[in-house]
Amino acid sequence: MADTLRMENEYGAFTVRSKGASLLALKIKGHELLHDFKHNAGDWAAGAVLFPFPVRMASGTIMEHNGQEFHWPINDEKHHAALHGFTVNQTFDVQLNSNGVCCRYKYDGHYEFYPFPCDLEIHYALGAEGFSFKAIVRNTGTQVLPFHIGWHPYFKVQRNWGLTPEPTVRLIKNEFSYPGEEIPYAGHEWAEEVDGAFFYSDNPRIRNDEYTLEIKKLAPIVQIFRPANAPFIAVEPVTGLGHPDFPWIEVPPGQYREIRTAITLV
Repeated sequence: MADTLRMENEYGAFTVRSKGASLLALKIKGHELLHDFKHNAGDWAAGAVLFPFPVRMASGTIMEHNGQEFHWPINDEKHHAALHGFTVNQTFDVQLNSNGVCCRYKYDGHYEFYPFPCDLEIHYALGAEGFSFKAIVRNTGTQVLPFHIGWHPYFKVQRNWGLTPEPTVRLIKNEFSYPGEEIPYAGHEWAEEVDGAFFYSDNPRIRNDEYTLEIKKLAPIVQIFRPANAPFIAVEPVTGLGHPDFPWIEVPPGQYREIRTAITLV
């Protein structure tokens, strides 16, 4: 199985890596939209699928569901937290098909901190309306499966860039960067460091002198990450957080859920 697959058609091209089902490159209408981390893409979780939770949980390491606590190992030492779930480090089976690229991962529930077997499919496609992402989470176990999912594309920051619309609310963070209560959005200088969850009334857009792109949000909340003055910004669609305000999506045994987002030029 190839480590990466590239698909090209009349609408553009994209490259997917098997580790993390990661989108490494995306070209639409001649514009390269994603930052190229080259050999360091894995260190940044660039373009990776984040399951069964996308960012730090409010508790740091404890996933709570139906009166049970599942204690996740710390993989973010700086913040004493579990981060990005576990699929970011898993190798997916990646195949080209007529519509794009399909990434499949079968999980047997072997981790004590997530004993929920499932099949995860990620479908990437590029067409006349833009680039689409579809996730299918199929519960192959015998108990209700809880999850949230996110996606971690890093977009290029180019000349005279901006991020719109203004968020309405954000989640405050504690000293370990765990998400907390909602507070009104009081403005932010996007050239400064940012790593947090923001509420948007509409899909976020990144504009520059060459194009404007739109990221379809999966929930009212979107995770934004950018080191100070970096040549990139991560605008991460997420279904929710490990947070009291965002109950886990639940999948009964034998059933599945579909999650869809997209990137378009507008």
